[in-house]
Amino acid sequence: MTDIVSIANEGYDDPSLTEKDGLEGEEEEVKQPESIPEVQVVDKEKEAEAGEDEDDEDDNQPCGWFFFRPRFLQCLNKPGGYLLFLCLFCLAQSTTVNGLIYVIVTTLERRFNLTSARSGAISSCYDFSVMIIVVFVTYFGEKAHKPLWIGSGAIIFGMGSFLFTLPHFLSDDYVPGGVEGLETCTANRTLEDECLLEDQENLSRYYGFFVVAQVLHGIGASPLYTLGQSFLYSNSKPSTGALFIGFFQACSMFSPAIGYILGGFFLSLWTDFDSDIDDGLDPTSPLWVGAWWLGFMVTGSAALLVSIPLLAFPRSLPGAKKVQRERDQGTQKGSEFVSNSTTVAGRVKEFPAAMKNLFTNAPYMCIVMASAAENFILACVAVFGPKFVESTFTLTAGQAAFFAGLVVIPSALIGVMLGGILIKVFKWGYVARMRFILGSLTLSWLSIACMFVQCPSLQFAGVTVEYTSQETSLELGESNINSVCNLNCTCANDYDPVCAPETNVMYYSGCHAGCTVLDDSGDQKEFSNCGCIPDGQGGFGGSASQGKCNEDCDNLPWFSFVIFIMLFFTFAVVVPSVTSVFEVVDINQRTTALGLQSVFYRLLGSVPGPIIFGLLIDKSCMIWEEECEGQRTCWLYENSQFAFYLFIILFTCRTLSLMFYSGAYFFYKPSGTPDSADEMKQGLEDMDMQDMHDEAQGEKFQEADSEVKMA
Repeated sequence: MTDIVSIANEGYDDPSLTEKDGLEGEEEEVKQPESIPEVQVVDKEKEAEAGEDEDDEDDNQPCGWFFFRPRFLQCLNKPGGYLLFLCLFCLAQSTTVNGLIYVIVTTLERRFNLTSARSGAISSCYDFSVMIIVVFVTYFGEKAHKPLWIGSGAIIFGMGSFLFTLPHFLSDDYVPGGVEGLETCTANRTLEDECLLEDQENLSRYYGFFVVAQVLHGIGASPLYTLGQSFLYSNSKPSTGALFIGFFQACSMFSPAIGYILGGFFLSLWTDFDSDIDDGLDPTSPLWVGAWWLGFMVTGSAALLVSIPLLAFPRSLPGAKKVQRERDQGTQKGSEFVSNSTTVAGRVKEFPAAMKNLFTNAPYMCIVMASAAENFILACVAVFGPKFVESTFTLTAGQAAFFAGLVVIPSALIGVMLGGILIKVFKWGYVARMRFILGSLTLSWLSIACMFVQCPSLQFAGVTVEYTSQETSLELGESNINSVCNLNCTCANDYDPVCAPETNVMYYSGCHAGCTVLDDSGDQKEFSNCGCIPDGQGGFGGSASQGKCNEDCDNLPWFSFVIFIMLFFTFAVVVPSVTSVFEVVDINQRTTALGLQSVFYRLLGSVPGPIIFGLLIDKSCMIWEEECEGQRTCWLYENSQFAFYLFIILFTCRTLSLMFYSGAYFFYKPSGTPDSADEMKQGLEDMDMQDMHDEAQGEKFQEADSEVKMA
């Protein structure tokens, strides 16, 4: 086509041609090729290339602070460098909120005289604060300087961690006290009511510090998983964006294990470094208070330090505009959103329209509801999973925690990374990711039946079997730990179980077993002359050892394997689900979409999940220990009912999740696709008209070419 233009121009520009041959009448016809549209197209392409070069020049912002932008820092001014510091902030956040908080709850109750309701509210304050603020953070931070918001969030989070430690430094040194459990059977003694003991220092007044600190944790962390992931994905190449999200999510999954390890280590240290430990106190004592505050000093310092490099990153990383041009836009048809306002007031006016645009995006809302169902499951398993394993397989709390770490952490890391790697290798789009999610969750759904893999329930005197006739079983609700054999023992209500080795039957305490002799010279307390324990000769007066009974069972390895498979396929969908949100919503609403999703999965999932499941499993409790202010602690569950309620929760939520993800798959219609057969027919007619136009244009070019040759 260029040759035709050049020939026509040459012919037209040669004056000798018209004068010699007398072609005045054909001069205008020779001029026709000069107006061929192709020449204009070439000029537009050059202009577009020049515009892109100008954008690329603006798309190379250096990192640094104010006017200090040294060259040696620019090696970190790329997605990999940003991912490094984002993961460090995630490490501090998840270690604190999902690790340390859960480890120190009972220690806070003991140290500051908090009820279980108050200690539970401390952990819930984080979710409530995130739920309230995250939509506004993501909406107004959509067009803001995202690294600046994230770095500021890290500073606020660090301040919250230091505020959490303040009660330790404001209160006096810890002095062990209270009423210890009376371990043997003694008649005619008076028990002092522990609930009537006065809080002389009024330690419970420090409760407000913990609440405000958790609110600051929530405010500081709200931009991390929303603005942070959106910025990372938008500034990464299409082939590596999902992989980087996988690294970030893997860090989030791994960090709670660090919190448990750090918290366990610090709790083995005495809380007051400048005071001596009382004789007879060690970490196994119920009166021991460890250095609960030390972990928050570490994570708070880490959050403040990582805020410095996060604040150095520019508004967009070098090459971000080029990445956006390369990325395929598969936004749901009809969900395009353009914000024309740059002021806060204008953004406020556009807020209802932005929310309406997301709520009417059917695939996005299906993903949101599916995420809420999945987070309902994860919240229930995170809170009560170790308790279920401990009860079902007769493990100690430490063994159950170790089991949880051994199974959950590897399955989460491998599953999350696999999801990101598969997207990178096979270059999956939205539809392929949805298919992978549905397949993975179906396999995980089939593994839920492993909840019924159990060990035989322990025999407990007065709970599952009668005191006098231990061959007679009791139904749930018929329990009574008091009997004729311990009626005059004046036993305390503290749960301290003992086991009769000859019959493998447990008793609530040595006192409730009617034991009058205690030998604590060894590593384990031994009781003898127990009036409620058969002596093997047809009478009573046997012996017992402190602790739970052991039940031979080989089902734990099989349970571990199946639960690993179930969790692996569950975590494998995390990265495809997050990146699918980025693909199905408009590029101008990615962070807002993550914020709204965060509200829904907290409001419908992680917040009510443990509460609802806790109410269900309370129905399977066989032994309650009454505490102050009407609080109760369950020490023994009926395993088959516990498993049944857990199965119901998992089965129902996973079924809902599959239904919503199926909706996200079938409702998806990328922009540019016709809505109906009429539109499709009209599109074909338009294509035919375009072909006819192109043919006519080609004929004109051929005629012009022939005329030029004749000329």
